[in-house]
Amino acid sequence: MMTIEDFTQLPEGSVVLLEGTVVRCPRCGRNGVLKNPYDGRSSCIHAEESTILGDGMLTEPTDSCELPEA
Repeated sequence: MMTIEDFTQLPEGSVVLLEGTVVRCPRCGRNGVLKNPYDGRSSCIHAEESTILGDGMLTEPTDSCELPEA
């Protein structure tokens, strides 16, 4: 089963379980959820696709902005 979550449709300040709080992207101005991966590259995820597999769930961003390092 595959689902797509579009954070741009949610109002700023909404809390998305397991994802975080919806904020306005500092790069493009659309709504999204901030992600800070361990390699030091931050991004604002606007939409992501989740697929349920036999051994877990795979979630991949389908629309995002890479943010400059702070």
